Amino acid sequence: MRVVVTGGSGRLGQFVVRELFTHAHAVAVLDRIKPRECLCPTYVVDLTRLPALVDHFKNADAVVHLARIRFPYTEKGFDYATQSWLFDDIAGDAELFNQNLAITNNVLAAAELAGVKKLVCGSSLAIYGLYYPTANLLPDYLPVDEAHPLRPQDPYGLTKLAGENICAGLSAKSGVPIVSLRFAGIYTEQHRAMLDQRKGDPLVRGTGALWSYVDGRDAARACRLALEANLTGHQVFNIAAVTNLVGRPIDELAARYLAAVEDRRAGLNGNGSGYSVTRAKDLLGFEAKLSLVD
Repeated sequence: MRVVVTGGSGRLGQFVVRELFTHAHAVAVLDRIKPRECLCPTYVVDLTRLPALVDHFKNADAVVHLARIRFPYTEKGFDYATQSWLFDDIAGDAELFNQNLAITNNVLAAAELAGVKKLVCGSSLAIYGLYYPTANLLPDYLPVDEAHPLRPQDPYGLTKLAGENICAGLSAKSGVPIVSLRFAGIYTEQHRAMLDQRKGDPLVRGTGALWSYVDGRDAARACRLALEANLTGHQVFNIAAVTNLVGRPIDELAARYLAAVEDRRAGLNGNGSGYSVTRAKDLLGFEAKLSLVD
């Protein structure tokens, strides 16, 4: 399959390129910068400008859209003392929202114009509204599956909600299958020391992530499986590791820190996170294989 990866120079993008390359797919990358190691043709492209994209997509069978501009608060906005997220740069966040949404809309429009037959788009568990809430927000039930209501309050989560809606609209109009992968926070071996530190404090970044994460190599495999799956319409999947960030039983964590959530359903067991990944296993054949938490 001829695949174009947007954002192929990023943390996840580089893993996706390698995953596709080693499974005999022909890959090209579009990004604002080139990675240190180029395994495939890589083009420096401004994804906010639509005309440049169409030419790059013309000979592609599929597109994996991962490009985004990071919101600073997702890394540095948590105030441990108040257990709340701070949004100090409203104007800056608004501009990043506009740019990220323009990138997604342009990629999808260019793919339609070029006749691309399949798309996989990077979404986020932040779409449920629990990761970065501006006010205290609890899940309706645990574990959170793809049917849970979507209530993002923050700009990043809202871009993912808008992006998925664009995907759904395009798929319904064109018949092109589109998969949105709702990734947990993506980590690599370089983050192992940080994850070990977090094991000592389940509240180091609050409870919104429900102690979820995913190894970048597993996330890349999910992208490949989504490309290769025989699906129709717009499909969404939670993608997370089978272990949680703190290495403790999830039912115990829920009982201690999320006691107000009374609706506890099947799947809230073991050392998993509070997000269900059953649908990805059933329809994509995906189950995370790698754990960064001993």
